[in-house]
This record gives sequence, structure tokens and C-alpha cells, in this order.
Amino acid sequence: MVAVINLNERIERGKKAIALAKKKGLDAFRWEKEIVKLELARAKEVARRTCELLDSRGWCLWRCNNLNDDIVVVCRDEDSRGYPNGYPVYIEYELDIVGRDDLNHDSLRLVHEAKKLAGARVTTEHDDG
Repeated sequence: MVAVINLNERIERGKKAIALAKKKGLDAFRWEKEIVKLELARAKEVARRTCELLDSRGWCLWRCNNLNDDIVVVCRDEDSRGYPNGYPVYIEYELDIVGRDDLNHDSLRLVHEAKKLAGARVTTEHDDG
């Protein structure tokens, strides 16, 4: 997790430097490209660590910027056990659904609130019961 923290610090410092440069009328295009590279490296590190935890214990915790920094449990599958109670649970396949490009932020928040309040599950099929 140290790698992600170091990347976060570098990204935050970089963003502050870019804002200051722009305020002074300087071109920050190259710095902005570097921030994109750092953000991609951070995403890759989070994905690597997530896979490692899902493989070793079947679950991990995420703090999600897009969900107002809420913490969620990500589980390999429905049979995962041992994760802490009190957090919304997302099964790995659900992340593929809620992570689609055509799902807007408001829809994501609605899904998240349904999970928090009622433990709802995300599916791609309509079930008539």
C-alpha cells in the first residue's frame, strides 16, 4: 500500500504545482501529461493489490472517491467470508456492471445507496420471481 500512498502524494503535489503554474500564466501541459501517467500507475497498483487480496482471502476494502469516499467491501464471489460487517458489499462481477461507461454518476450513487440501505445486488437480468 506504500506505493499507492507515495503515488497519491506525488499526484497531489503535482496538481498543486500545475495550479500554481497556471495561476502564473505558465504552460503546464507536460506536467499534466505526467499526472495522467501517475494516475494510471496508481490505478494499476490498486488493481494489482486488489487481485492479490482477492486471491489470498477473497475480499478487500476500497475507499471510493466516486462514492464520497465511502468504504466498500469487494468480494471475489458470493461465498467470500471473513470481511468486516457494516460496509456495502460489491461482488467482483458487480463492479463490471457498475463500472460501465454508460452508467452515469447519479445511477452509480443510486445503486450504492440501495446496497447500503438494503444490501441490494446488481444484476443484468430481469427476474420475474
